[in-house]
Amino acid sequence: MIGAGKVGTAVASVLLSHGYKVIKVCDLNGQNLERAARLTGAEATFDCIQAAKDAEIVMITTPDDSIEGVCLNVAESDLDVTGKIFIHMSGAVPISALDSARERGATTLCVHPLQTFADLEGAIGSLPGSTFAVTCSAEVEPWARGFVEDMDGSALLVKEGDKALYHAAAVVACNLLTMVEYAAFEACLGLGFLEREATEAFMPLVRATIENIGRIGPAESLTGPLARGDVGTLAANLAALERFDPDISELYRSVSLYGLRLVVKRGELDEDTIEKMRSLLTGSGLET
Repeated sequence: MIGAGKVGTAVASVLLSHGYKVIKVCDLNGQNLERAARLTGAEATFDCIQAAKDAEIVMITTPDDSIEGVCLNVAESDLDVTGKIFIHMSGAVPISALDSARERGATTLCVHPLQTFADLEGAIGSLPGSTFAVTCSAEVEPWARGFVEDMDGSALLVKEGDKALYHAAAVVACNLLTMVEYAAFEACLGLGFLEREATEAFMPLVRATIENIGRIGPAESLTGPLARGDVGTLAANLAALERFDPDISELYRSVSLYGLRLVVKRGELDEDTIEKMRSLLTGSGLET
């Protein structure tokens, strides 16, 4: 394992518990390296070439911008990489970042865990049962599926040319959700709530919403003024947010404008009501 951050350490820990042997871990950060070595029982090294020397599988779990350089460093060394399997775990970086190893006889693939890694303990607990996006050649696919199954995961095949869109979808599903929730918390804190109070108040709502999306889909899960066609409430929301924080107001507008697609898909509101809400959200109807 080259790169002992939360992703690499979590994946290595899960593989270890499923019968794999982690022989060496490598990182330039001493604290990360010590933690990964302790959790996996592997030998620690700052040298990525030494880390890859005796391994059958070389996992490169560095930051995205370092993947290609690390692979090149190993591949262009005196180390024979023929028959080794090189895996990077970025959802956005193309598999071509590993070409230097592939050109020298290694098998290469991308295996991206579709999971969030806010902290190591949570990541180790949530990885089993997750989906892993796999990008590889057809002949490598059976091995890749087995590798994912060994982590109790499900493989989702993503074509090389589709990785950027796939990763953008993952960012929307996870990171943008976090940003939107931050805006809700900021509004609550502006009302004088303590952060603990805001968390306790809103998390049941957030959990129920996520569960509804998984159970009945986004369109049927949409509630609130947009779903009901409550033009007056929508106007009051926008005005209150504009006074409190124009940036949150703009966030509300942008997301709700896109959300009108869901309203149309539901087919429960007349076109006139939808256009009144669109007018408010674009700013042309604020005077109402």
